[in-house]
Amino acid sequence: MAKNKGLGMGLEALLKMNVSSEDLPFDSNKSSEQGKKVLAGFVELEIDKIVANPEQPRKNFDQESLNELAQSIKNFGLIQPITVVRKNDIYEIVTGERRFRASKIAGLSKIPVIIKDISQKEKLELSLVENIQRENLNPIEEALAYSSLIESYNVTQEELASRIGKSRTTITNSIRLLNLDVQIRRWIMEGKISPGHGRAILSIEDAKHQLSLAQYILDNNLSVREVEALSKKWPMKKNSIKKLQKTIKSFELSEAEKSIEQKLKTKVSIVGSVKKGKIEINYFSEEELERIIDFILENK
Repeated sequence: MAKNKGLGMGLEALLKMNVSSEDLPFDSNKSSEQGKKVLAGFVELEIDKIVANPEQPRKNFDQESLNELAQSIKNFGLIQPITVVRKNDIYEIVTGERRFRASKIAGLSKIPVIIKDISQKEKLELSLVENIQRENLNPIEEALAYSSLIESYNVTQEELASRIGKSRTTITNSIRLLNLDVQIRRWIMEGKISPGHGRAILSIEDAKHQLSLAQYILDNNLSVREVEALSKKWPMKKNSIKKLQKTIKSFELSEAEKSIEQKLKTKVSIVGSVKKGKIEINYFSEEELERIIDFILENK
């Protein structure tokens, strides 16, 4: 009878990943077999022998979120190992710094790790990819990580895009954000304005005018489309700005009317602006009124 290749095989295979060479920092309370130094594989390490990666793309860690994760780790342990590389007698984090930080808050003395034998370039790539996949990086951190890989390891944008599964255009548009004024970049990091706003602002060469438009975006809650139109003529007089914005908003409302009409299959009018107004739905028989009401109630 064939052996059962169920859940136990996964753990067995993981434990056999270990590639040992020299001795780990010796612990007299343990056997010599337990004291093997692992270059690559799965092992449990003392948390004080693990250090953060100075090139970690992610710079901001929400303290409340860390505390919540720490409480979960206290209750259930660290379920997913972090990834590290060995540097002399310490181990530098490749992926999982958030889990590492939360484990320290939770008071753990040891945590499970996967040790990889990889280059500095591969380490930065892995850290970048993990953060992108988890959507942990803000747009500026992501741009800085792309730029660092390209400059430090002399790779092209095409090569980087292929390695991390992004399009070259995505890489280019991301890195362009680093040309913005530092205050505008800070607002993008904080989510006050979007990368789309930032790219629209970049069409303005003068840094002071870039900053004044960014401030106007914040003050007036402008859409990316509005900024794209304004940036072509910025700086502008207040009266000119209002006229241009009114034209842009009318176009947006016109497109919205068409979309609603296609759904409801009747004439629709939007009166007002994108910030305030009313939607008028026309019907021309009792049956049509009932059909429209039924449609709205079914899709509420």
